[in-house]
Amino acid sequence: AACSATGMMESAIRCAPPGRILALVNGAFSERFAHIATMCGRDVDRYEVAWGQTHAVPQLEDRLAARKYSAVTVAHSETSTGALNDVHALSNAAHRYGVMCIIDSVSGLGGAELLFDEWKLDFVLTGSQKAFALPPGLGFAVASPAFVEQARGIGNRGVYFDIVELDAYARKNQTPSTPAVSLMYALEAQLTDIAAEGIEARWERHRAMAARVQQWIDTTSKNLRTDLANIAPMGAQSPTVSTIRLPAAGRGEEFLAAVAERGIRIGGGYGKLKSSTFRIGHMGDHTTETIDRCLAACASALSV
Repeated sequence: AACSATGMMESAIRCAPPGRILALVNGAFSERFAHIATMCGRDVDRYEVAWGQTHAVPQLEDRLAARKYSAVTVAHSETSTGALNDVHALSNAAHRYGVMCIIDSVSGLGGAELLFDEWKLDFVLTGSQKAFALPPGLGFAVASPAFVEQARGIGNRGVYFDIVELDAYARKNQTPSTPAVSLMYALEAQLTDIAAEGIEARWERHRAMAARVQQWIDTTSKNLRTDLANIAPMGAQSPTVSTIRLPAAGRGEEFLAAVAERGIRIGGGYGKLKSSTFRIGHMGDHTTETIDRCLAACASALSV
C-alpha cells in the first residue's frame, strides 16, 4: 500500500480477530503498536520489558494462560532499541493458545532472518525505507490464508487498509487505490538486486555489519577508556540497527553534530533514549566498508 508501515499496523489491528489484544512492548515502536490498537477501539494489555530487552516465551505463556486474547503484537527488530525478538518462538507460543501473532518487522525484514511460511506466521509488516533501502512511502504486509479468511467476517475493517480487498487485488496483480508508481519501479529494481545477492547472503552481510559495530564498541571503549554499550544484550541484538549508550547522558545532540561535521549522519536516540544514546543503521545496501567509515567518524567525535 502507498503508506508508511504505521498504516499496515492499523490494517493488522482492524483486520485481526475480535477480542482483547496483548501487546509486547520493549521500545517506542512496539508501544506505538499498542497505542494503535487502543485507538482502533481494542482492549489492550501490555507485556512490558525494559527498553533494549526482549520478551521471554515462559512469561508470554503465563499471560496467555491467565486471560483470553485474540492476538499478540510484537516487534521483531525494535527500531528504537536494536533489540531482536525471537518471533518464531513467540509466534509458536501464541499458537499453542489459539492466538494469532502480528509481527512488526519494519527494521527487520530483508536484513534479519524471517521465514514466513516455514515458521507458520500469521501477519508480518514492514516498510520500504529500512532494510529494503528504498525511499519511504510503501508499506508491505504478508498475511496467512487463515488471517485473510477470518478477516472476512469482521464488519469494520475500513476501506484503505482492508486486508481482504488488498488480497483480492493482489491476486489480480493490481492495487485497489492509486499506487505510488515511481516507488514501485524502485522496488522492482531493488528486488532484482536482492535476488541477485541471495537472501541468505544478505542476512549474513547484515550479521557481519552488526558484529563489526559490536567489535567497534568493545575496542573503542577500551582504547578511549570510555563506557560505550549496546543497550541490547548479546544474543538479542538486531543485525540491522544498534542503539549505543553514550558515556555521559545528555550529550546526544552534541555528539550527532560532531559526527555530522566529519561527513557522516547517524541516528539519534529515540524517545526517552534521545539524550543518552545514538543509533547506527547497518542495513540495506550498506557493507562493512561503509560502516567502517561511519565508525571512524564516531570514534573521532568521541575522542575530542
